[in-house]
Amino acid sequence: MSTKYGAFESYEFFGEFFAQKNADGVRFPGKIKYSPQNGLQLEYSLSNSSFPSACDRLFGVLSNGRKCTLVGSFDFESGTHYMGSVFVKLGVHGFLYLIIGDFVDSGDTFEHALFTFNGMQEFIHPQGSVAQLKYQEEPIVEVDGDGWNIKVENAATYSMIGNQIINLIYSPDKEATEKLAAAFEKIKEEHPTSYFNLRKTLKYYVRYTTDTQQEADRLISDITKISSLFSILMSRPVFPDEITLKLTGNDYTLNVLNSLVLEGRTVELAKEEINHRFIPINWKQIDMKTVLSNWLDVYDDFQVLSVSHQYETGFRTLHYAQSDIILYSTQLEAINVDLGGSSSEKYVRPFNTYASSELESQLVKIFEKTGEANLGRAIASLRNELAHVGRPKVMMKKLNIDDYVDIGQILRLVVISHLFAKLGIHQEQIHQYQGRFIHS
Repeated sequence: MSTKYGAFESYEFFGEFFAQKNADGVRFPGKIKYSPQNGLQLEYSLSNSSFPSACDRLFGVLSNGRKCTLVGSFDFESGTHYMGSVFVKLGVHGFLYLIIGDFVDSGDTFEHALFTFNGMQEFIHPQGSVAQLKYQEEPIVEVDGDGWNIKVENAATYSMIGNQIINLIYSPDKEATEKLAAAFEKIKEEHPTSYFNLRKTLKYYVRYTTDTQQEADRLISDITKISSLFSILMSRPVFPDEITLKLTGNDYTLNVLNSLVLEGRTVELAKEEINHRFIPINWKQIDMKTVLSNWLDVYDDFQVLSVSHQYETGFRTLHYAQSDIILYSTQLEAINVDLGGSSSEKYVRPFNTYASSELESQLVKIFEKTGEANLGRAIASLRNELAHVGRPKVMMKKLNIDDYVDIGQILRLVVISHLFAKLGIHQEQIHQYQGRFIHS
């Protein structure tokens, strides 16, 4: 899988662009700019009056000789116009995604998508000890769903080392070294045409296939949904990073850059190095086959939760902290219904079901400042004071911004815990996930 184009890097491509695959004579120069903050943008200068004023995709030939396709709604009348001896349209136009490697028209379908996501390698295995892992040709996990298949596979790169491989091995035990060298010589005699390579890298990626071959828009949407699961598991912004698509009927794959348009703080969080041991939940602690299978079934119900993780900034103003409380307390009400609770239990039933004693006591301690000892009444009162104009702000005046942030975080953890239960994650791991934030 290509590692050339990653979603969290910046790129510039110069080329010629046209509206039809065979429009050799109607071209204009342009520069594609990509960054995770600004997304994909085309800076163009167009002087040919016969070029259509609007289209839904552009084809291009980059200065490196590669074909490409820009997908998005283009309106060249919205840019700047210069009316001299030649009428010129120029400007900067955004678009949805860029396919590098071929011309892809509307209706063209793909056999599968291959992708990584940021943090994927460390989530699966500590990269500091990746040498402990063996390369395997079969998937490390495979999941079949309703019309789709997901495989998590690995790929390795090697350097040819030949008969010098023995020179890379050292032991202070001279006798052991001599025996190893003798054994290697015997192997060479028995297998004279064989050769040895030294593994340089081992990398995981996801292969996503649908029963009915889909267009690029659908595949990009689907793999973004898959990545959002890992955003919640790792509690950080996660998006598809390196994406390639296999065009139907061809034996090669195409690179894709998907326009993200993220806040700078979100990009910084997404690019932060992570440690396998300190991820709230990692690959080895859960049954990924079950979790992946269940996630796409419940995604629509938890889309708000996944989006909040994917676009996290790590920064809370008072407004955002109070909004979190309204959002997640409202979701607790829906969770209570799902659990079969009565209206009088609409906030406490989810806590009693999912919250560790430590998490619950932390919330109770915050509300002690307000003089309300009953957790259900405290959440209800605060939510109503925040949400309703004209209601006396008795409880709100007794809390500071840190309290609001902590309350919102605790409520969100209970909502996440409900999701984890639906994904098949055990209570022990759910409480472990909660504990990562209690002590952070």
